[in-house]
Amino acid sequence: MLTAQQVIDWLKMESNPNEGGYYATTGTSPLNIPNGVLPPVFPPVDGGRPVYSSIYYLIDQASFSAMHKVTGDMIYNFYTGDPVQMLLLYPEGYSNRYEIFNFGNNIASGFLPMKVIPGGTWLGSRMITSGTYALMGVTLAPGFEPVDYFIGKRAQLVAAYPEVAEMITALTRG
Repeated sequence: MLTAQQVIDWLKMESNPNEGGYYATTGTSPLNIPNGVLPPVFPPVDGGRPVYSSIYYLIDQASFSAMHKVTGDMIYNFYTGDPVQMLLLYPEGYSNRYEIFNFGNNIASGFLPMKVIPGGTWLGSRMITSGTYALMGVTLAPGFEPVDYFIGKRAQLVAAYPEVAEMITALTRG
């Protein structure tokens, strides 16, 4: 198995300063959704929004994916490495308030290699204790726009989801 640094170098990944981990853009749809077609939760952006965008994403023992959310839906795929534990904090109106999801490709051990995450869901992830790194893929629909990206604030998330305060604390900065 490759080391995390070898994967980062091979895929030309960059450090993600807000969220943590490393990423590399893999694609953006050439098709755009015109402003005004999507629900009002999606603010207008110059030229409309791409139908989708996708990235590679890697975390290792020295990093984690800080709690964040985007406006659109995300599809996470697990490619290689060691399993990851995800915390999902669902928006109002969902039957589950939160979910702790084991993400990986060893199905026999109870891990699943894909997770569909509805827009507006807070998400953070970390390596399971003995893991070294995990390479994942994320596809967003509609495509990523910085105006749709939010980093979670620890105090606000703990107040809203006190039942998972310990994990929120571990997956937020400051």
